[in-house]
Amino acid sequence: MPLSRRAFLSTATAAAATPILSAGARPQTTIRVCYAPASLKSLYEALTQRFMEARPDIKVVLDGPAVDYDSLVQQTLRQNITKQMPEVSHQGLNQIRPLADRGIAVPLDGFIADDPAWKAVGVPEAMTSLAAYGGKTYALPFAISVPVLFYNADLVKKAGGDPDRLPDDWDGLIALGKKIAALGEGIGGLYVEYTNNGWSFQTLVGSFGGRMMSEDDKKIAFDGPAGLQALQLLQRLGREGQPAFERDQARQAFRAGTLGILFAASSALNGYQQSAAGHFELKVGPVPVSSASDKLPAAGNGIVMLTDDPEKQKVSWEYIKFAVGPAGQNVMVEATGYVPVNLAALSDPTGLGKFFDEHPEHRIATQRLAMITGWFSFPGGNNSKIIKAIEDHCYLVVSGKQDPAKALASLKKDVDALLPH
Repeated sequence: MPLSRRAFLSTATAAAATPILSAGARPQTTIRVCYAPASLKSLYEALTQRFMEARPDIKVVLDGPAVDYDSLVQQTLRQNITKQMPEVSHQGLNQIRPLADRGIAVPLDGFIADDPAWKAVGVPEAMTSLAAYGGKTYALPFAISVPVLFYNADLVKKAGGDPDRLPDDWDGLIALGKKIAALGEGIGGLYVEYTNNGWSFQTLVGSFGGRMMSEDDKKIAFDGPAGLQALQLLQRLGREGQPAFERDQARQAFRAGTLGILFAASSALNGYQQSAAGHFELKVGPVPVSSASDKLPAAGNGIVMLTDDPEKQKVSWEYIKFAVGPAGQNVMVEATGYVPVNLAALSDPTGLGKFFDEHPEHRIATQRLAMITGWFSFPGGNNSKIIKAIEDHCYLVVSGKQDPAKALASLKKDVDALLPH
């Protein structure tokens, strides 16, 4: 991935601030890093290249990417059995708990407390808490994604809408989607993703003021009014014109300019900007919420230390610290639509602050930072199975095969059977 002038300068700054010793003074140490998905390959190549330029005494080898975060955590669990784990892993924020519960993820609290430079890195406790369980920090969030609405502004205009005055509630969104779909010629209106590791269901539940489980993780909480409203919305979408697409079909349709509105993660922004360039105008808007106090789950990934070798741990910590620091966050934001976890970098008028001024569509996602909460991971060893159950029930509702109330009761029963008791 070509380096921008800004990225080059941030690299130079980081390198200048890091003492560089000759190979003879400090032998090079190699660590492996794994990540998902393949679409972020250029990001991690740029990040590790930048880190190795700043720290030539450390070599980072990237494992081949996993298909998605669920595949990555399953791969890591298998590697733990065969003793083939990498030193560091960028795990989905909803897949860190299984690694913590099994004693695979290394707590980072000691590294944070013992590093005199940590406070200057600029990551607030509100961000580190997104990957904390049982009072311990098992990962540092690297890149977070918030729910947004992507609009094909050309189709919005053609359907009689105003791209500068987009709807702020679901009634308005559904009405606009129907107008866009009425254009015909294979054009779809509004599509809300519902098969993305259970994230959309969590987002909708949170946007209606609910949560997935009680604060002590002992009791299911999504079976209340918020959960029912979430499924009722999916039912309404299906009845009022949501295209019968698979998730990836919807994404491709949006890239091709044949879908008007897409509810998805902000991390996809750069990719959609590239697809839209020269073909249609892209706009980004926030997802409707019922109250300013609602909480939305942070998708994205956190960096987990997996090695128990003390020397490799020291080196791994340097990589983790770099990735969440200003230089690493600059690389991440400019390559994606993820939201930075580093507030110092976010407010830097010569760094990301300037970038957001020049790229206002990227700033939309940051407006929801105050509402961000952790991407919930269910206790016990069945998180992946529970995610699949959630997605299956969402499909049954949006496809009109099951009533929301019955689906919610069935989902509660299925999830409860998979939780530890």
